[in-house]
Amino acid sequence: MIIKEVHMKNFGKFQKKRISFQPGINIVYGENESGKTTLYTFLQGIFFGIPRKRGTASKTDTYTRCLPWENPSWYEGSVLFEEEGKDFRLEKNFDSRSREAELYCVTDGEKMSVEDGDLEMLLGGATQRIYENTAAIGQQKSRTQEGLREEVEEYLANFQTEGDFLLDPQAALGRLKEQRKEWEKTKKQALNEKEQRLDNLRYRIRYTRKEMEDLEKRLENPEESVENIDDEAGMETARETERNSGQKLTAILTFLALGGAATVLLWSLDLGGGYGWFIRWCIPLLVLLAAAEKFRSYLRERKKEAARSRRRHEKALKKERRAGQRSTWQELLRDKETLLYNLQEELEELENDNEQILKAQKEAESIALAEKMLAKAAGNLQSRRGNFLKDRTWEILGDLTQGKYCSGIIDENFQIWLDSGDRYVGLYQVSQGTVEQVYFALRMAAGELLCQEEELPVLLDETFAMYDDRRLCQALRWLHKSKSQVILFTCTRREIQAMEKLGIPWRQISL
Repeated sequence: MIIKEVHMKNFGKFQKKRISFQPGINIVYGENESGKTTLYTFLQGIFFGIPRKRGTASKTDTYTRCLPWENPSWYEGSVLFEEEGKDFRLEKNFDSRSREAELYCVTDGEKMSVEDGDLEMLLGGATQRIYENTAAIGQQKSRTQEGLREEVEEYLANFQTEGDFLLDPQAALGRLKEQRKEWEKTKKQALNEKEQRLDNLRYRIRYTRKEMEDLEKRLENPEESVENIDDEAGMETARETERNSGQKLTAILTFLALGGAATVLLWSLDLGGGYGWFIRWCIPLLVLLAAAEKFRSYLRERKKEAARSRRRHEKALKKERRAGQRSTWQELLRDKETLLYNLQEELEELENDNEQILKAQKEAESIALAEKMLAKAAGNLQSRRGNFLKDRTWEILGDLTQGKYCSGIIDENFQIWLDSGDRYVGLYQVSQGTVEQVYFALRMAAGELLCQEEELPVLLDETFAMYDDRRLCQALRWLHKSKSQVILFTCTRREIQAMEKLGIPWRQISL
């Protein structure tokens, strides 16, 4: 990738500021407070964005420091860059409330999509973290030799233990582990659901069998229903009613006969007929009373016959109802038998149905195998990458030190020992300038390793401030040899003078 031009429409102190770059080495020269760090931040932010921190930290973060001095809501810029012979323009709104980005292929006159990953593809998959840890070396604060040595060892340790900044095997292993846990959870849930369904089926089978046993007992030993008792009570009530009716009739007839006799007696005495007259009139009354008794006996027999007829009829009805009830029980029994058969079939099918469980188990086992293979592959890959990083670091360091330190050892504690020819020396035994060279060599080697798909411009903000003239010339010579686009920020003319001395072409941008 070659950055051709940036347009800071409204960014920090700059408004409508255009700056052009060329392939090779570009030196951005300016005094302090001229805007070099602002331009350095823009070159990173236009590709990777400028995240805003939260809370009180947002008051001094990079986003706030680069807010436009005038009209802060208009926080925009663009960059024109070349890749594989085609020009692209990326326009970005840095405002945290919108964060819009538009990408165009100028050569083809085509609008592309940042959301769909077109920019990520053009960057070769590089992220801001990769860039900041490799080719983009920001301005360093004053560091002691001990602090710098610890920073070098920490950088190397992070690279070795975290895999790398692009392909993170541990992250991939973590994702596989989460997937395996999900399938194991699915398997456990499937087992629990199956067990619950089995328990439910077994309960229904037991309950159905009990219902069948009750029905079979009813069919084998039919019991007298409550209706029989009610019928007997009804018959007793009828008999009682019959007796009461007969007694009432007898009482009425007796009352009439006695009343009639008394009336005849009084009437006879009143007429002077005497008792003879009375006797003649009582005989018909006695005959009437006897007839009434006979009639009562006749009524009693009729009612008895009616009661017997009613009992026969009710008995026939009971028999008919009992037969109907038996038929109902038999039908219920057949239904229960069918239900029991279906439940047993379902139980057998469920006991043998392990498809979902086996699928989850198979997936979990497959992922576990993938974890094992990935861990092994990651180890091999990391070993190869680690070897490349070390070999390339020694190679670059050899160029920077003019062959003084071309090899070394990195022990298990990530401490670096340089081969001086007759012995190994630790970083604590060499000058701060040499440690700076080791750090620079490490970052350049890591950049080559992690940005193989797309070489990104090297950004150096006052990186060589602590170099002496000899080390500075060697670093510039190596950068020219690397053929990378370099944008070097400096507040002195040392780099310009060194470039003139070395006869290396460069473009100067003055702020």
